[in-house]
Amino acid sequence: MIKKEPYWIKNYWRPAIAWQYFAVCLFDFLLAPIMNAIISGVFGFDYVQWDPLTLKESGFYHMAMGAIIGASAWTRGLEKITDIKKDKDS
Repeated sequence: MIKKEPYWIKNYWRPAIAWQYFAVCLFDFLLAPIMNAIISGVFGFDYVQWDPLTLKESGFYHMAMGAIIGASAWTRGLEKITDIKKDKDS
């Protein structure tokens, strides 16, 4: 019987979620405030301080992402520990 390779999403969903969270935080806390200041200066608009989108609703987005990334890191750690124990017992 031929063993099928697992789908890429099964192997790479954890890093994909972490990179997505990194990109969202980079935009919301660094790029958007800088672009907001530059655009208001170049076009002569009154400067209005950037209000991070992900901090709306009491930062629920960050709590959810923290739970997802934390739980996935914990379960991945358990997977690695069981793999090490299997190799050790073999």
